[in-house]
Amino acid sequence: MKLAVLIDADNINPADAEEVFAIASRLGDVITRRAFGNITVFTGKDGWKEQVRLHAIHAFPQVSNIDRKNTADFALIIDAMDCLASQRYDGFVLVSSDSDFTSLAQRLRDDDKAVYGIGDERAPTSFRNACSEFFELKKKEVTQAATETNVPASSVEAPSEFPPSATPSAPEPKAVKTTAPSNATTPATTATPVKQTAEKTISDSSAEQPTEFQTIVAKLLKMKCKKLTTLQN
Repeated sequence: MKLAVLIDADNINPADAEEVFAIASRLGDVITRRAFGNITVFTGKDGWKEQVRLHAIHAFPQVSNIDRKNTADFALIIDAMDCLASQRYDGFVLVSSDSDFTSLAQRLRDDDKAVYGIGDERAPTSFRNACSEFFELKKKEVTQAATETNVPASSVEAPSEFPPSATPSAPEPKAVKTTAPSNATTPATTATPVKQTAEKTISDSSAEQPTEFQTIVAKLLKMKCKKLTTLQN
């Protein structure tokens, strides 16, 4: 069975290209491989550019004259009708999950052509039933590496600004040398036992207050008393 594979590149993930052609190759001899989509899906890094090269797909990039118009869908339908008119194909493989291709599938079957649909879980029941047989693409499993990268932000501790071994410590305060004024009394820098301190305090207080004898002598000296010598002896 000679087949034409027509891909809606705006609707199908380029990562599914390998599975699409694996299915198509089991159905018959794929002699035509064509993809239709907005020009951006064939130029982007993660688009169909690499898949077009790997699977020898003939790309038909489209430029929409007005935003949100299905220019690529119309181009695919026109090409399918041209292929039908050529009478070269026994069947068609419509790769899409878009319900817009329901009428196309019905029209191709009216001409006694086998129509195989390939799409994902989004494909509506109307499109599935319009095909001779519909194949649902397998869901891509999330790899463990991808799962680990999507760790919730709340479970991730914020990194420390400095590692434990390199955490800067507060600088030690430097000793400040102060010079007391020359006429100021410098406090003792060494600790004095309590007992010695008390004795010194008593001695100082007694030295400051003259005794009664010293008081009398001082008065006599002022009076120039002749008995001063006797009293002193």
